[in-house]
Amino acid sequence: SELRKHKCHSAQTCPLCRTQLPPGLDGLFDLAFRAYTRVQARVDRGELSWDSLPAGEKEEMEDAIAMLREATAQGHPLAPFGLGLLLSFVLKDMDGAEAAY
Repeated sequence: SELRKHKCHSAQTCPLCRTQLPPGLDGLFDLAFRAYTRVQARVDRGELSWDSLPAGEKEEMEDAIAMLREATAQGHPLAPFGLGLLLSFVLKDMDGAEAAY
Protein backbone atom coordinates (compact mmCIF):
# COMPACT_ATOMS: atom_id res chain seq x y z
CA SER A 1 0.00 0.00 0.00
CA GLU A 2 1.31 3.44 -0.92
CA LEU A 3 0.36 4.74 2.50
CA ARG A 4 2.79 2.35 4.20
CA LYS A 5 5.76 2.57 1.80
CA HIS A 6 8.06 4.98 3.59
CA LYS A 7 9.22 4.56 7.16
CA CYS A 8 10.39 7.69 8.96
CA HIS A 9 10.98 8.75 12.53
CA SER A 10 9.82 12.30 11.93
CA ALA A 11 7.42 14.04 14.27
CA GLN A 12 5.09 14.42 11.26
CA THR A 13 4.02 10.78 10.91
CA CYS A 14 0.72 9.00 10.51
CA PRO A 15 -0.55 7.82 13.91
CA LEU A 16 -1.55 4.47 12.37
CA CYS A 17 1.42 3.42 10.25
CA ARG A 18 4.12 5.97 11.13
CA THR A 19 4.47 6.92 7.45
CA GLN A 20 5.82 10.42 6.98
CA LEU A 21 2.94 12.74 6.22
CA PRO A 22 3.02 15.37 3.50
CA PRO A 23 3.44 18.87 4.89
CA GLY A 24 0.36 20.30 6.53
CA LEU A 25 -3.30 19.49 6.67
CA ASP A 26 -3.71 19.74 2.90
CA GLY A 27 -1.06 17.06 2.47
CA LEU A 28 -2.93 14.70 4.80
CA PHE A 29 -6.15 15.24 2.86
CA ASP A 30 -4.38 14.84 -0.49
CA LEU A 31 -2.75 11.56 0.51
CA ALA A 32 -6.07 10.09 1.61
CA PHE A 33 -8.00 11.38 -1.38
CA ARG A 34 -5.38 10.11 -3.86
CA ALA A 35 -5.77 6.62 -2.37
CA TYR A 36 -9.54 6.88 -2.80
CA THR A 37 -9.35 8.11 -6.41
CA ARG A 38 -6.89 5.35 -7.33
CA VAL A 39 -9.32 2.66 -6.11
CA GLN A 40 -12.33 4.49 -7.57
CA ALA A 41 -10.65 4.48 -11.00
CA ARG A 42 -10.26 0.69 -10.78
CA VAL A 43 -13.91 0.37 -9.75
CA ASP A 44 -14.92 2.55 -12.72
CA ARG A 45 -12.92 0.29 -15.08
CA GLY A 46 -14.65 -2.79 -13.64
CA GLU A 47 -11.44 -4.19 -12.12
CA LEU A 48 -12.72 -3.92 -8.53
CA SER A 49 -16.01 -3.65 -6.69
CA TRP A 50 -16.60 -1.61 -3.54
CA ASP A 51 -18.57 -4.60 -2.21
CA SER A 52 -15.60 -6.97 -2.42
CA LEU A 53 -12.31 -5.08 -2.22
CA PRO A 54 -9.18 -7.22 -1.92
CA ALA A 55 -7.48 -7.08 1.48
CA GLY A 56 -4.74 -4.65 0.38
CA GLU A 57 -7.16 -2.11 -1.07
CA LYS A 58 -9.52 -2.47 1.88
CA GLU A 59 -6.65 -1.77 4.30
CA GLU A 60 -5.59 1.22 2.21
CA MET A 61 -9.15 2.60 2.31
CA GLU A 62 -9.34 2.08 6.08
CA ASP A 63 -6.09 4.05 6.42
CA ALA A 64 -7.54 6.76 4.16
CA ILE A 65 -10.68 6.89 6.33
CA ALA A 66 -8.51 7.38 9.43
CA MET A 67 -6.59 10.20 7.73
CA LEU A 68 -9.81 11.86 6.56
CA ARG A 69 -11.23 11.64 10.09
CA GLU A 70 -8.12 13.39 11.37
CA ALA A 71 -8.26 16.02 8.63
CA THR A 72 -11.96 16.58 9.40
CA ALA A 73 -11.21 16.94 13.12
CA GLN A 74 -8.52 19.50 12.31
CA GLY A 75 -10.93 21.51 10.16
CA HIS A 76 -9.98 20.73 6.55
CA PRO A 77 -12.92 22.06 4.49
CA LEU A 78 -13.09 19.14 1.99
CA ALA A 79 -12.30 16.27 4.35
CA PRO A 80 -15.91 15.69 5.50
CA PHE A 81 -16.96 15.16 1.88
CA GLY A 82 -14.19 12.61 1.24
CA LEU A 83 -14.90 10.92 4.57
CA GLY A 84 -18.57 10.62 3.69
CA LEU A 85 -17.72 9.03 0.35
CA LEU A 86 -15.45 6.45 1.88
CA LEU A 87 -17.77 5.64 4.76
CA SER A 88 -20.63 5.01 2.35
CA PHE A 89 -18.63 3.09 -0.30
CA VAL A 90 -16.16 1.12 1.82
CA LEU A 91 -17.81 0.55 5.18
CA LYS A 92 -21.44 0.89 4.04
CA ASP A 93 -21.89 3.18 7.04
CA MET A 94 -24.67 5.42 5.77
CA ASP A 95 -25.30 7.02 9.17
CA GLY A 96 -21.62 7.87 9.52
CA ALA A 97 -21.49 9.14 5.95
CA GLU A 98 -24.53 11.35 6.50
CA ALA A 99 -23.01 12.73 9.69
CA ALA A 100 -19.70 13.43 7.90
CA TYR A 101 -21.39 15.31 5.05
